[in-house]
Amino acid sequence: MKTVIVIGAGPGNGYEISKRFGQEGFQVVCAARTQETLAAVITELKEAGVEAVGVECDASRKADIASLIEWTEEQYGQVDVLVYNASILHQASVLEVSAEQITKEFEIDVLGALHAAQLVAPSMKERKDGAILITGGGAAMQAIKSLPGLSIGKAGVRQVTHMLHDTLKEDGVYVGTVTIAGEVKRGTALDPKNVAEAFYQLYTNRNEVETVLSAD
Repeated sequence: MKTVIVIGAGPGNGYEISKRFGQEGFQVVCAARTQETLAAVITELKEAGVEAVGVECDASRKADIASLIEWTEEQYGQVDVLVYNASILHQASVLEVSAEQITKEFEIDVLGALHAAQLVAPSMKERKDGAILITGGGAAMQAIKSLPGLSIGKAGVRQVTHMLHDTLKEDGVYVGTVTIAGEVKRGTALDPKNVAEAFYQLYTNRNEVETVLSAD
């Protein structure tokens, strides 16, 4: 059985991504910052017929990410797919947002993704198999003035994804991103179910580094 870690397993995209991979027979490891979030997601997954385990993980803390990956490898042997879906939203004017706030968001959006990828990549390279999937945002290509931290972070993680893809593709490791260009909302083109399907298709096809989902 293959194992997927979903970092940022909240009630929207994270839940649907976890369910999509779980329905394909993956052992699902859900990671989120609070036990309350994990408990709700794990319960919903079980109701949907997907067995999953939850691990508390603050994506801004390198030690938490390292512990999560180490625990998963100890329990299930290896990480076959890493999904990095963590981010935060903080509305502010670019003229007023603090450096501390930008740094906090950058640590989660970019550095967390990079650190997680650096930890799983060596064993994937050795096996010449594995996938790293990262949630991107349309703010990477067209900044949202009320969300400066997110805009900077998504631009950064988009570049990180492309660099990882180019670095690892010759080693049999696939890296890709789903860029969500709009507000995720159920019942629309950007329904979390559609986001999850885009992730799974990237994983299955492995023929492009980026899929852009828009509300159009």
